[in-house]
Amino acid sequence: MAACFHRCVRRKLPSDRTVDGVSLTSREYECLRWAARGNSAWVTGRILGIKPRTIAFHLDNAKKKLGVRTQNQAIALLGSEGSSIV
Repeated sequence: MAACFHRCVRRKLPSDRTVDGVSLTSREYECLRWAARGNSAWVTGRILGIKPRTIAFHLDNAKKKLGVRTQNQAIALLGSEGSSIV
């Protein structure tokens, strides 16, 4: 069931993974969007079928690429791009 849910979610995510002019990998973008919805790394890991440490790794990479220090700053950039967070 989780794999089916994951496929459905991935289909609904936009193919454009550029935030503030910075290109993110699909996994970085996906983890950032789940974080923007208020999910912890543990919950996101359960949804995507990967470990919470892997989620943190992708979020850290996204923060570095975006040039921000916190996850909230990265989420703010995602929201300012007009991306649908929900």
